[in-house]
Amino acid sequence: MPANLSPEYKAAEDEYRTAKDPQTKLACLEKMLSTIPKHKGTEKMQADLKRRISRLKDGLQKKSGKKGFSVAIDKEGAAQVVLVGAPNAGKSALVEVTTNARTEVADYPFSTRSPIPAMQVFENLQFQLVDLPPVSDEYMEPWVTDIIRSGDSAMWVIDAADPDLKDKLDLVRRILENKKILLVGHDEKPNRGGAPIRRMPSIVVATKQDQPAAARGTEQIKDFFEPRIEVLAVSAMEDSDFSQVGQSLFELNRIVRVFSKTPGKDADLSKPYVMHRGDRLIDFAEQVHKDFAKKLRYARIWGAGKFDGQRIQRDQELVDGDIVELHT
Repeated sequence: MPANLSPEYKAAEDEYRTAKDPQTKLACLEKMLSTIPKHKGTEKMQADLKRRISRLKDGLQKKSGKKGFSVAIDKEGAAQVVLVGAPNAGKSALVEVTTNARTEVADYPFSTRSPIPAMQVFENLQFQLVDLPPVSDEYMEPWVTDIIRSGDSAMWVIDAADPDLKDKLDLVRRILENKKILLVGHDEKPNRGGAPIRRMPSIVVATKQDQPAAARGTEQIKDFFEPRIEVLAVSAMEDSDFSQVGQSLFELNRIVRVFSKTPGKDADLSKPYVMHRGDRLIDFAEQVHKDFAKKLRYARIWGAGKFDGQRIQRDQELVDGDIVELHT
């Protein structure tokens, strides 16, 4: 059976032959593996590429004296949202149109090789979206699941026009579950990254809605997830308003915006303190400054359903839009 190698594969192979340093050779081999046609005629070539990648990585690790690669992304904004999905699901394109960040968008799988953080603006907040290499059984760096576990929430991106949709869904779910990661809905109790099984609040984004097969695929996705997990249908090629994504992330991460007010002055409504549902006045005081939490006597509050300047105590639960004046 002929291999029918793609131009992308041949270009990566040519670059590999002229590469001088191991890191460049490794990048070329990984691109060759990601772009090689997957059929019986290339099985031996795929196995050989995987062996060469493994040998190169072993050599780099021994040279550096490290047992493995470690990657971490510092959290910014109201929440860190990691994007997960199968190869070519449209994660990079979605990040690019929602954040205006420049990502490596290509029509072949595995074009994303390293984590790419970017900020999505929603009203007076920003969410940090982290584009990741795909979840795959062909090859996946160990640090990918480490970053997923450490995120605040996840966005599962799915190509709604994919003819192998059901198989891809099952594959991604199985790989993550084997890594002790469960993607759950906003109404299920999440936990933090250090737990033995990470229960991660998630939404699903069905992409490529501009393609004819997407309508049927979206119905399959909704049947698979709803009502457990919210499903959003978007097209990176046609849509210009992605506020629905921001609103869903706001709800998913259980965010409450609280504003600080100095006595005798107006509150700055452009700079909220990011709290979460269930947080109390004492939690807000500690976020403003630890000294406020220690010395707090009471506070006054302005907000929906409250008397202006109403006096509240330390255990008062706060809601979105509250304006708080602390008194020590």
